Amino acid sequence: THASSTQLQYDMIGCDLVIFEARLNKYSPTITAFLESFVGCFTTSEWQAISNDARSLPRSDDSLLKEFFLRWAMKEAYTKALGVGLNINFDSFETRLIGHDVDSTDIEGVWIPRDGIWESITADTQQNNPNEQVEHQFSFVGRVNRTRDPNSDYWVFSFIPLVEEVVENSIQSEETASSGCICICKGPFNEEADAATSSDSKQHHITIENLSLLDLIQLHGMKSTDIDVMRQKK
Repeated sequence: THASSTQLQYDMIGCDLVIFEARLNKYSPTITAFLESFVGCFTTSEWQAISNDARSLPRSDDSLLKEFFLRWAMKEAYTKALGVGLNINFDSFETRLIGHDVDSTDIEGVWIPRDGIWESITADTQQNNPNEQVEHQFSFVGRVNRTRDPNSDYWVFSFIPLVEEVVENSIQSEETASSGCICICKGPFNEEADAATSSDSKQHHITIENLSLLDLIQLHGMKSTDIDVMRQKK
């Protein structure tokens, strides 16, 4: 991924991709059982947002799964932006989306029960991109609070839904591919004013390019002749 030169510049950027599928087995036969092992990776407020809807009622299995994976993707994208990945306890920091989880940038802002992140993305897509002719992106300014550190900072979390598509299998029947979402974390903004002036999601548009493995190798400076030598050695 890369940002257009006309957009804001960021010191750090991290990306994660999730598919909305639960890995069910005999030990975790239900979605609830599958998610139980991840409770300790979230703060109490985050898990409450995952579990309950805008009416503070338990979410449906579909909504529960999507909210979990999107919250997980935010944490993964953030830690990848920092360059630490899974080498940090996920419950050691909390992500709050301004205008979704809380109404203001106040660190002590009260969490507000709302519909899930996916519901917000879907509603925005239907309003601004009903024909799905162009890639749709949905961005929040978020505040990351560390549970054992009074310091916190602002990041932009951009969500790019993976459009469901119909694929053919070997017997020519059709099946719908699983949907998912890309989450890109960009930042940080160290001042509250910077976050406030960056709340327009259009400023954070990310251009997505599909690259082959060969493209990726060449992007890192390797010549095609070097690639041929590597293939011959195999």
